[in-house]
Amino acid sequence: MRIIDRYILKQIIFGYLLVLSLFIFLFLIGDFLSNLTDILRSKSTVITIIKYYIYMIPTIFKWISPYAFLITNLYIFSELNKNNEIINIRTAGISVFKLTRGVLFLSILFSLINLFIQENIVLISKKKAEEIKLEMIKKETKSKIEKNLSFSSKNLIIFSNSFLPKEKVLEDVTIFEENNNGDIIRKLLCKYIIYKNNKWIAKDVIEYKLSEDGKIINAPNILDEIIIDIQEKPSDLVFKKSIFLELRSIKSLLKEAKRLKKIKAYDKHSKLIIDIHQKIAEPFSHFFLIFGALPFVLEIKKRHAGILSLGFGFIFGFIYYSFFYFSIALGKSQIILPIFSVWLIPLFFTIVGLTGLFLIR
Repeated sequence: MRIIDRYILKQIIFGYLLVLSLFIFLFLIGDFLSNLTDILRSKSTVITIIKYYIYMIPTIFKWISPYAFLITNLYIFSELNKNNEIINIRTAGISVFKLTRGVLFLSILFSLINLFIQENIVLISKKKAEEIKLEMIKKETKSKIEKNLSFSSKNLIIFSNSFLPKEKVLEDVTIFEENNNGDIIRKLLCKYIIYKNNKWIAKDVIEYKLSEDGKIINAPNILDEIIIDIQEKPSDLVFKKSIFLELRSIKSLLKEAKRLKKIKAYDKHSKLIIDIHQKIAEPFSHFFLIFGALPFVLEIKKRHAGILSLGFGFIFGFIYYSFFYFSIALGKSQIILPIFSVWLIPLFFTIVGLTGLFLIR
């Protein structure tokens, strides 16, 4: 590694850690102040509050890290440019690609770290944080009716038209049961399922036995009442829908997609495929953001380049994420191809960045 590469990467890593720590601190302070009334009303202990915010840090890191990396790079490269160091480096015969390859390698490394944290740490910490929040901040959202709730529990795939948290009732429920080989062997249609005495009890049930190819075997059974082996409690279902992606790994989502395809829930399967690709693409925002932004920042030559780069970083990141999620919304609405909707904006920014680097070569 050349001296110039070590010099630039050292500044980027130090600046990234500094900006990241500052952003996380500001986020925690802002969240604490916004929930201060509820926290005081719930009379939570200091230990409980500290535990909640410690568990929140991995999730905050997941979302803040790409922004911190982008702003750090923009600031450092614009300062180098302002002091004519970029010109001196290029005059020495070092091309733009050689100058930036260390940064791009670092962006991929940070993306992989972010992906690892998302798949192994956020899954645990987010669930614990939400469990504490349900006890610590008792809001009225518990009584809000959830529509079109779908989830899996053990070998069951459950679709509910509505969930009433206050009454602890799932209404108009369809349940598919799998065997050990992953084949659907039973289908249940329940008018409603109520949580009582630590058990989920289904009422007015129509039971269908299915063959391995999904065809109904014999006549259906009519049951007045049956116990359903659902592991989750009503309190778990309150936030299961809203943080579904954070509580599931990519591997488990792929398994869920396979289940949905098997029961021919094609609309939900299509949306879940988008969610899976989204979970892959988001950590790699480090790479797509900096790759798209480098051609612009290498052209910044104004006196206040550092301040300008900070503003540019926020605007650039806002544009990227706005179009990224808008594209995903189009995919879920089936206006554009589902998988293409996730990678459209990252691919566009990559092409823009690559073209820009060639033009200033």
